[in-house]
Amino acid sequence: MFSIPFYFILIAYFLYLAIFLIFSIANVYHIYASGTFTFPAIAVTTIVSLICVAILFVTFMNVASINWGTVIVFFGPGGILSFE
Repeated sequence: MFSIPFYFILIAYFLYLAIFLIFSIANVYHIYASGTFTFPAIAVTTIVSLICVAILFVTFMNVASINWGTVIVFFGPGGILSFE
């Protein structure tokens, strides 16, 4: 039996968000620095950014209702995956 606290998933998610933010900032900097600061480039970047903000909003609304103290049990008596 192997178990981990559920908040490890939250930590992994925050690391993913940090890496995503770094790449997003690098994208905007690259658009500006390379001279491709055109309307289509800014429009696509804005649309993608708005979609990402909407996904983050929905995610944070769902994350607020989760009990992060729950333990995830792998290969325990409840089957391959169970929550305690």
